[in-house]
Amino acid sequence: MKKLCVLIGLLCLSILTKGQSGQQAIVLGQVDTVYSEVLKENRPILIYSPSYDTAYFSKPAYPVLYVLDGEGYFASLVTMIQQLSAHNGNTVFPQMIIVGIPNLRGTRNRDLTPSPSSMDPNSGGGEAFTAFLEKELIPYVDNHYATAPYRTLIGHSLGGLLVVNTLVKHPSLFNAYVALDPSMSYDEGNLLKQSKELLQQQSWKHQSLFLGVANTMNPRMDTAQVRSDTTLITYHIRSILKLKDHLTQATVKGLHWDHKYYSEDDHASVLLIAEYDALRFIFRSNRFPSNQPQNQFFDKNYSVEQLKKAMDAHYRLLSKERGYEVKPPEPLMNQLGYSFLQQKDFERAFFFFETNVNYYPNSFNVYDGLGDYYLAVDKKTKAVDCFKQALRLKNTLEIRDKLHKLSSK
Repeated sequence: MKKLCVLIGLLCLSILTKGQSGQQAIVLGQVDTVYSEVLKENRPILIYSPSYDTAYFSKPAYPVLYVLDGEGYFASLVTMIQQLSAHNGNTVFPQMIIVGIPNLRGTRNRDLTPSPSSMDPNSGGGEAFTAFLEKELIPYVDNHYATAPYRTLIGHSLGGLLVVNTLVKHPSLFNAYVALDPSMSYDEGNLLKQSKELLQQQSWKHQSLFLGVANTMNPRMDTAQVRSDTTLITYHIRSILKLKDHLTQATVKGLHWDHKYYSEDDHASVLLIAEYDALRFIFRSNRFPSNQPQNQFFDKNYSVEQLKKAMDAHYRLLSKERGYEVKPPEPLMNQLGYSFLQQKDFERAFFFFETNVNYYPNSFNVYDGLGDYYLAVDKKTKAVDCFKQALRLKNTLEIRDKLHKLSSK
């Protein structure tokens, strides 16, 4: 029962703290700082990381979202990921670490443009900024947070331009790329011109790309008509549609991509809905139990054997798509084991406790849970063996008490 309460606490992801006025404030993340030798400056970063209890559970491994223009887009991503990865049992998205990269004063045009423009002498620092991401920021995040080797880069406008530049020139740096209404017209379409050949030359290792296109056309135009337009006002969308043509025409090896045109959203409003669609596309296989009326965990029409086959197939698929072993979450398996134990559905309880033992053999908690199962079914010798194994991994008063009570009986 204690572990059920712990899990409920973990799912309350927004943190309440005391504000200056004495009232409680909702905190969505924390501010960290990385000094960049490449850029010769301190760079603040905004970090959201799901809560986990290392007193009970193994250290998790979370995919990481890196979002450019972090001062504007960090909060919306945090609330979206919370809502669709944890609250109410949602598994639409995996729980993720979010790294917002804010701009310093005067650095946005410098950092997010891959080539210098005659209109802005401070522009063209995109390659240096990418080197900062690759050599400094990503290693820092990996060393200080519970990351999995799966990274997504999200950018809008000039940020989307940098995303495309990274995709075609540094294809292995991220696993997924999200370019939302990217400024492909920048510098007279310089990157757009390069992209046609680069898309033919590069080879990706199962990376994903989502291209979001906002409606920045003249009224009464459609995407077919705008292609033949020559006015300056449509240059932005024409350039993005041209990039989409390059992607369609190229023999793009190993890149899984999609695009969507948002007829009812302009350049400024497209962000939220396009972020959602992009993440649904990238993590399209994440949801388990799958999109069915009943939750297979609790639907008694599914036998334990059927549930096992479905879970094994699901996590094999996720592991293949992401390139590393994706496991069922230890806290969730633990919660389900105790839930079915309370219901005296011992077959299902055993399945979830055993699943945890198989996936997390170095966690004391999984043997503690299995020991509680054996106690419930009156198999005290096996319970003692499990508690002893748990104790070898972590010496806790709770488990010592359990063993003492069993030995005294």
